[in-house]
Amino acid sequence: MTSNEIRASFLKYFDKNGHRILSSSSLVPQDDPTLLFTNAGMNQFKDVFLGKETRDYRRATTCQKCMRVSGKHNDLENVGPSPSHHTFFQMLGNFSFGDYFKTEAVGCAW
Repeated sequence: MTSNEIRASFLKYFDKNGHRILSSSSLVPQDDPTLLFTNAGMNQFKDVFLGKETRDYRRATTCQKCMRVSGKHNDLENVGPSPSHHTFFQMLGNFSFGDYFKTEAVGCAW
C-alpha cells in the first residue's frame, strides 16, 4: 500500500463508523497563542475537550499535519543532524466528543 492509500483507508474506515472526515488544520495555529506549531492531531479540538466550544458532530477523523521537535530546549537548529529530532509528519486520528469511550474505542481500533 502507498502512504496515500493508507491515509484514505483509515479515513474511510472511520467515516463508515460515523466519524466526520475533517481537513487538517494549519501547521501554524492561528487561534492558539500557546502553540508555535501544531504538534498533535487533537490540537484543532482543544477547545472542544476543554468545554469552551461545541461542534455539530460528535465523532471526527483527521489526517493532521504536525511538527514536533524534541530535545532539551526544543531546539529547531538540531532538526536533521540528530536522530532524536523530528520534523514534519501527518498524524491519523479519530476522536469522540462524549459519544463513546474506551470500550467502543477499542472496538473501532480492533
